Amino acid sequence: MPFTVAFVIVITVIFILDTFVLLPKGTKILTKAHLIDGDKTGYITKALKLDYSKIKKGQIWRLFSQVFLHVGFPHLIFNCTATLAVGFALETTVGTAKTALCFFFSALCSGIFMAFGMKFCDGQGASTGIYGLIAMFIFVAVKEHTVMFSSLHPVFIAYIGVYTVAGMFINRIDRLEHSSGFLGGIIFSLIVSGSI
Repeated sequence: MPFTVAFVIVITVIFILDTFVLLPKGTKILTKAHLIDGDKTGYITKALKLDYSKIKKGQIWRLFSQVFLHVGFPHLIFNCTATLAVGFALETTVGTAKTALCFFFSALCSGIFMAFGMKFCDGQGASTGIYGLIAMFIFVAVKEHTVMFSSLHPVFIAYIGVYTVAGMFINRIDRLEHSSGFLGGIIFSLIVSGSI
């Protein structure tokens, strides 16, 4: 699971830097707004978040760089757990390269839709790529006729189900981000279906 583990480590390190180190002077870090809600004051968030107005000016990395950002501990924990669960299942079944490519392709599809379709200027989080992986998970499960196609514990399969459903009821923007990431995962799965 090199991709899954490496990605979780990277987003955790970025979260720590963005939440506790690379901040404007005077930021109050030990507040609920900062630690739980994520007040988005970190310099990394400002440089990498999905922002249509900045993408129009040539900062195209923002179409997928938002996957490395998380605002508040709950956001990070939910996405790390989901990444580990679905990433483990896929990486041990379809391989590291396909898992990583599906993740970033799905995130890019969502980024393009949210930026150019919705003109969205405040996107961050790995969930767009995670929903792409969930789409591939479902694709493989249908192909194998079982959700137990990997050695993933049933508790984690249940977590993936709860994460998938709950993420569609947060708000309209999240629903659009997650749906477009899921669609990206379906498209990617169909493209590589002969080798899954």
